[in-house]
Amino acid sequence: MTVLTPSFGLTLGPIDSDWTIGELLAWLEDDTRTHDPSLREPLALIEAAVTGAPWPVAPSPVALIRSLAVAARSGGLSRVRIAHFAPDPAGMEQSARLETEECQVA
Repeated sequence: MTVLTPSFGLTLGPIDSDWTIGELLAWLEDDTRTHDPSLREPLALIEAAVTGAPWPVAPSPVALIRSLAVAARSGGLSRVRIAHFAPDPAGMEQSARLETEECQVA
């Protein structure tokens, strides 16, 4: 079996990098989280890695959540773990590049 592992980690505050995109979206269903400004940066990192589309202005947490929900539905990403998405340290601050290494599990 092949397992993808991140080549480096993310600091995502209260968001657990082991969650799937679907689990993250379920956690974000709480209205207090939906409008929490402290989630903007971690959500922006995840959303940029998932969609690869830069925002012309800093988006609100609600806009980021909506974008993640659309990407999860259209791209079948709801079961992908957040840990598989990582920003490219050599490139832009928020990169769409998925940094993974394949390793074999016995």
